[in-house]
Amino acid sequence: MIPWAKPDFYGYEEKYLKQALKSTWISDGSFVKKLEKNFSNYLKSNESIAVCNGTAAIHLVYMALNLKKNDEIIVPGFGYMAAANLAIQMGLTPVFADVELNTFCVSVENIKKKITKRTKLIVVTHTYGNVCELKPIIDLSKKKGIPVLEDSAESFGSKYKNKLSGTFADFSTFSFQATKTITTGEGGMVVTKKRKDFINKLRSLRSHGVLEKRYLHVYPGHNFRLTNLQAAIGCAQLKKFNKIKKERKRIYSAYKNLFKNFRGVKIQKFNNNVSPVVWTFALVIDEKIFPKRDELIKILYKKGIETRNGFYSPCRMKLYDRYKTSHLNNSNYLSRKIICLPFFTSLKSNQIKYIYKEIKKLQIA
Repeated sequence: MIPWAKPDFYGYEEKYLKQALKSTWISDGSFVKKLEKNFSNYLKSNESIAVCNGTAAIHLVYMALNLKKNDEIIVPGFGYMAAANLAIQMGLTPVFADVELNTFCVSVENIKKKITKRTKLIVVTHTYGNVCELKPIIDLSKKKGIPVLEDSAESFGSKYKNKLSGTFADFSTFSFQATKTITTGEGGMVVTKKRKDFINKLRSLRSHGVLEKRYLHVYPGHNFRLTNLQAAIGCAQLKKFNKIKKERKRIYSAYKNLFKNFRGVKIQKFNNNVSPVVWTFALVIDEKIFPKRDELIKILYKKGIETRNGFYSPCRMKLYDRYKTSHLNNSNYLSRKIICLPFFTSLKSNQIKYIYKEIKKLQIA
């Protein structure tokens, strides 16, 4: 079976884990600080704050902004629903903006339509390694005085206008979950350019609201800390990121060359100002040429190829019935038509060709 995704390790993971175990610091420790420092150095960012997962990273930002009940947060209609779910849990209102059909990312035009007096945050998701057209979004943010959060869970290493994703907005969040571009098993990062007092607030909220003195709680915080063991893996992954990036670009190029003029599918568009490190390779299926998407997934699985459907749009989930979702035409279309192909750094050229040939066999004449 060719898996849809799997983590790849390069030798330093075991070495660093042994060092962490030998230190006896398995919760907090030196590798957490090292990962934060190295991550900031890579992004050329002011501050990186390691957390236990990507969702916790978003949650931490919401908490630090002191968002109040019924405040509105603009979120994409296509993508992982962590930002929307957190809003609901906190008594906030998620307001869904549709995405572009070709890039799978939200546009400034669709964001503009959703801004009201209650809008307190704009969340943009860099879907599948693409990067949103950020300049007009950041310009709008400054004009309206509404902060932006870049959800960069799927776009670590991607660039927009020769600058890394996750370095444009007031806040950015990353995920190190097992399938992500670099992994710690579970883990995440908050990146911000805010003032020192705000950074201290983020760090305090991450650790039960304690700021300087142990057991002295300044805020009603959570335990969102990343462990030293996880951070050790993250340091090892980051050390080999150039290799990871090179392999991901190889796989993307191989898929693109095979599928760019392939009858019955469309591939995700990356604008000329985007240099992606692709997280997964998505095909938009024409069901006049192929079996229905979900049936296609089942057929390929029987052939030893694990694939995944695209994200469900909120208009297809009862959880979001109380929110306005009927306008999400592009998001709904993509959620019904996308199939994501296997994508991991040790994926071999012969496996990519096998995947292509098996999909080609399923074209309806």
